[in-house]
Amino acid sequence: MRRIPISVFTFTFLYSMNYTLITGASKGLGRAFAYACANRKMNVLLVARSMDLLESLAEELRKMNVEVRTYACDLLHPIAPEMLFNWIAQEGLHVNMLINNAGIGFYGQFEKQNLEKHLEVMRLNMDVMVQMAHRFLNNSLGGQRRYLLNVSSLGAYLPVPYMAVYAASKAFMLSFSNAIRYELKEQNVFVTALCPGGVTTDFFSPAQMEEIAKRTAKFMDSPDFVAEKALEALLKNKREVVPGILNALGAQLSKRMPQDLVIAQAGNMYKPR
Repeated sequence: MRRIPISVFTFTFLYSMNYTLITGASKGLGRAFAYACANRKMNVLLVARSMDLLESLAEELRKMNVEVRTYACDLLHPIAPEMLFNWIAQEGLHVNMLINNAGIGFYGQFEKQNLEKHLEVMRLNMDVMVQMAHRFLNNSLGGQRRYLLNVSSLGAYLPVPYMAVYAASKAFMLSFSNAIRYELKEQNVFVTALCPGGVTTDFFSPAQMEEIAKRTAKFMDSPDFVAEKALEALLKNKREVVPGILNALGAQLSKRMPQDLVIAQAGNMYKPR
């Protein structure tokens, strides 16, 4: 029998004990991340509000010979992140990767929309993301490599009229990711910000953006494509990833064009018809 070098055995054993924590995992981009991780034989811990959807997904993923754990909660609850990481510790799970994916959008002219909805977008897209990142970094094993993917948006690169709060929250996450990436560069932590354009998920219906989704459908990417590109970038320790050639070009142009022109173009695109 061929002897397996102890270093390879040790690496395989440690890797098999790790979990990737995915928020917003039951559908859309989070679900695509779950499959992308399972395809790489990464164990996953799936977090979302619906236990039924989580368990259905978990049953499918287990057929791919990976360990799958589920935890149902509403991350907007003030102590949900704390309770989640307390449970992780109680279960003795080792999380070495966080895919900080949960988020929501809301569409319409700012002052005409419900204030609580705006604040909810801010809480989930910023406060919860920061809480999750902080708890992950303080509860994961030091010494081994850790990975943090923060899902931002192409909207992080420019103000977006009629999605003012959403785009601002994503700009916050992009800035936050880049800053902590620098802080953590000597601690064996990879930090990547994902900034996708439109993705063919059910994001648009809760955000009341069905009409815009129809107008821009031909420019959207599939969640599987976005998840694959994001994981590739994270594992290679890329600072930012903008999947799709047109989206990457748009991100670069938004930095170089006059801001008034960029904002006007975004406003014309998103203006309610």
